[in-house]
Amino acid sequence: MYLEFEGWKSKLYWIVEWITLLAVLQILWTGLTLLGLVLFGLSPATVAMFTTLRKRLLGEDDLKRLVKIYWNTYKVEFIPSNKIGIILLGLGYFLIINFQIIITFNGILGLLLLTMFITISMLFGIILVNIFQLYAHYNLPSLRYFAASIIFSIAYPLQMISSIIGLAILYKIYSWIPGLLPFFGVSLTALFLTWMSSHIFKKEIEAEEQTNLPQYSGGGITS
Repeated sequence: MYLEFEGWKSKLYWIVEWITLLAVLQILWTGLTLLGLVLFGLSPATVAMFTTLRKRLLGEDDLKRLVKIYWNTYKVEFIPSNKIGIILLGLGYFLIINFQIIITFNGILGLLLLTMFITISMLFGIILVNIFQLYAHYNLPSLRYFAASIIFSIAYPLQMISSIIGLAILYKIYSWIPGLLPFFGVSLTALFLTWMSSHIFKKEIEAEEQTNLPQYSGGGITS
């Protein structure tokens, strides 16, 4: 709930409120990632981040309630989200190993293998950008999130291009001001991606009958 501020005071309060939320979410993400021994905490903490930010953009502005949503989402999605996390980790490891093998080849074969590697790596990057925000919005079988992430980028190419440009800008900002990373690195990046896709999801909610994807109620967490 907003206090009764007007003019610049209202805008300042809004900015401070968002900074506070992002800092709190960053702390929660770091702590709960460590709680899951990093490997098993990363995916549920990230899913909880996107789910909570989605709730905030939909109008939920009570910090205590948002923190509760984050924690409850983390617990509920711990095992389901780790299925996706393990697959992503496996794919990333597969790409690293294959790159080390590919660079040993020369000539046309080496060029062909490198082209295939770059294509697969781009698809993997698209999946990384989209999969957690899609997880926060839709209720799908685990494996379908991977295909949905690619289809989402094909269906909304401008959104994907804008997201990549925005991520590049954020990377430069973090490079210039590395002190931002421990306080806002993940939360600000997640907010940007969530905001970029929010208008698309709002349109789909308004025209739910036009999509084959069942709407997800934000990780199944409402309190």
